[in-house]
Amino acid sequence: MRGRATILLLALLGAVLAGCGAPEQAGAGQLTLAAPRDLVAGPQDPYYTHQTLGVWEPLVTVDDRLRPVPALAVSWERAERGRRWTFTLRDGVRFSDGSPLTAEAVVANVRRFLRIAPRQSAFFSLDAGMEAAYGKLRDVRAEAGRVTFELAEPVADLPARIAGFFSMVQSPKAFAASGDFTGQPVGTGPYRLVEWVKGQRAVLAANPHHHGGAPAYDRIVVRVIPDANARVAALRAGEIDGLIDKGALLPGQVGAVAADPGFRVVRSPSVLTHYLTFNASRGPFADARLREAAELAIDRRAVARTLLGGTATAGGAFLSPVFGDLAAPGSGAPHDPGRARELVAAAGAPAEPVSILVSSAETGQFPYTGIAEVLRAALEQAGLPARVTVAEATKAVMEAGDYDVFLSAYSVPNGDPDYLFRRFLRSDAAWNTERRLGYRSAAFDDLVDEAAVETDPGGRRELYHRVQRMLAADRPMIPLAYQDNAIVTTSRVGGVRQSVAYVVDLGALVPRR
Repeated sequence: MRGRATILLLALLGAVLAGCGAPEQAGAGQLTLAAPRDLVAGPQDPYYTHQTLGVWEPLVTVDDRLRPVPALAVSWERAERGRRWTFTLRDGVRFSDGSPLTAEAVVANVRRFLRIAPRQSAFFSLDAGMEAAYGKLRDVRAEAGRVTFELAEPVADLPARIAGFFSMVQSPKAFAASGDFTGQPVGTGPYRLVEWVKGQRAVLAANPHHHGGAPAYDRIVVRVIPDANARVAALRAGEIDGLIDKGALLPGQVGAVAADPGFRVVRSPSVLTHYLTFNASRGPFADARLREAAELAIDRRAVARTLLGGTATAGGAFLSPVFGDLAAPGSGAPHDPGRARELVAAAGAPAEPVSILVSSAETGQFPYTGIAEVLRAALEQAGLPARVTVAEATKAVMEAGDYDVFLSAYSVPNGDPDYLFRRFLRSDAAWNTERRLGYRSAAFDDLVDEAAVETDPGGRRELYHRVQRMLAADRPMIPLAYQDNAIVTTSRVGGVRQSVAYVVDLGALVPRR
């Protein structure tokens, strides 16, 4: 009896210790990571989960120069000068429920997107409608394991347009007629979502049917820790094995964490760009002279070097350098506070302080409170009194027009600049009209439309250079800095890599001894 009681006592003690929040360490089949935001959005979101979680895969992804490369599609062909695109699928792929990936399933996903758009997402919205992804789509059909898109007008680079979120594929069994998910997502990625506590954690289990083979970790827990200092404290305490996603480490934290031999920091160029967006639908920035003055007043090199801790480079062209030769050389104005004061004197200073709007959610990803204060001081030195407003619901504030300039980081879900121009700045773009940018340019609209159908690479490059020169002159938005993205794991985790779209390949992570 005493031996049996001892065994029972030990079993109870083990259960208690297991429930006391002991660190979940790599090496026992489980890995615990953290992110600044929830990478699960739930059944009403177009995607349910962010691509980083590895639950679903797209037809096409991008390389480190934002060029389209195969994912679930192994190849594609263009015909009729871009009016027809045909994608050949990878053989032997199964969804996490064991059912096969078919061309019909891909078509069902595209038709679902067309049916539910426009719809907001916590990740990459369908609020611009699906023309931003597919162009003027006439038909999509399945033919002998291939998927064909028929377009009313040519699209020069459909694979780049649909790369990432716009070509997500999940089992049609997971969708209701409304487009909402009926249960858990069912994708083809290395992991399955098995548990989600909103705003707290997502629990992933290895997908036994993954075409790339079983991932090294049987289970990955991704915790949500919005506070940047709390994330690093959890890492140092051994409660988590790594930090992922955009803004995982604040720029000021990178050096100290990288200096610790117990951690491995991975920094890579990203599509993240910090932009200043003007409300030009009302004064003072309805006056182009004051938009120019604001740009000239800001020392972008100092912001990148100091506040962003050398993890960013000063902004210039509207497109980030990761777009390669599509980014226009020589775009952007130099720091010239003297000229800024002259412009303010000529235009007249506003009667009320300029409102600099910042999202409270982004202050946990980037040092926006400090940057906004530096911007405020720079504007005031130019003769533009300013104040900083930190708000949770910035969308509502912008739609009400209650701001003058908005500081935020934007990226693209694919490899195509058309997404940025068409979604944000075209005269009929939802972001432009609903958030009071007030940018109306028929010449800009025409150039964007012309570039979208230009199949000659040199001609398309020149068109996008002209677009960016126009934006540099009109200044509806100013690129403040191009951001590297830093993530970190303990030295016990190997195989760490992330894309320029800051997607970490969880399926490639492996334990290290």
